[in-house]
Amino acid sequence: MKRKELFEYIINSIKANFEKGTIPWRKPWKVGVPMNFITRRPYNGINYILLSLTSFPSPYFLTYLQCQNLNGKVLKNSKGFPIVYWKHHEVDYFDDETNQEQTKVVSIYKVSYVFNISQTTLYKEQYDTGNKILDCEYVINRLEPELVIKNNFQRCFYDPVDDYISIPPVSYFSTPEEYYASLFHELIHWTGHPSRLNRLSCETRIPSPQERAIEEMVAEIGSSFLCGLCGIAPKTLDNQSAYISNWLKLAEDDPNALINSISLARQAVDYLVPESVYNYMDYIKSSDIS
Repeated sequence: MKRKELFEYIINSIKANFEKGTIPWRKPWKVGVPMNFITRRPYNGINYILLSLTSFPSPYFLTYLQCQNLNGKVLKNSKGFPIVYWKHHEVDYFDDETNQEQTKVVSIYKVSYVFNISQTTLYKEQYDTGNKILDCEYVINRLEPELVIKNNFQRCFYDPVDDYISIPPVSYFSTPEEYYASLFHELIHWTGHPSRLNRLSCETRIPSPQERAIEEMVAEIGSSFLCGLCGIAPKTLDNQSAYISNWLKLAEDDPNALINSISLARQAVDYLVPESVYNYMDYIKSSDIS
């Protein structure tokens, strides 16, 4: 699958979900985010979105070869799902400006196909008893003392000018999980401050409708991934239909903005919880794989 074809597949799949009134990356996440069955590494970025478009009883995926290596078989008529990976290697070249040999890193884009483990003879329901990788408080505690959280008893928001998150106390929410899901949404906004990932302006100007739509999609995707790592459901969006309408228009007017939102969401998550952290914690919690 060529790059253009893959991006069209992603955009069209997301648009199809929006048109049905659903947000594709919104899952209950009681069994965790999509991840590779062998390495137990969660899929991130575009691969997270691609596999969130599927509906299976298990979060685990593996390639045809990985299934074979475990003496398993892919069930007849099962459809594989594309994921993207990059290979990086160094290339020597002659730089005319410096008149010297230089080395640069070249990235090669490739597509692989994976199957959900429930599409194979390896599937066992005990694999899906829950896959909480991180604790909610662990995510928050990593950011102290830089993170400033204030209680206002009314609503949740992030103030980019004064750089703080405002959220009611946990007791004001129906459950602690709802509190953390709301906080994660604002945390993704918090990463956009100019002193961090520089997505948001500290000026008092009103952002354009497209800027607001992109930033809300970044917060939605990023917070959904964090919720998946912590095994909780994403926060309920107020006026969800309006958000879906804005995102559908964004996808139709500027497909590149949709892909860019996915990339920005990954950067935000990596800022909050580096991939090496949750990969290691998942490894030590999942060492019983056979």
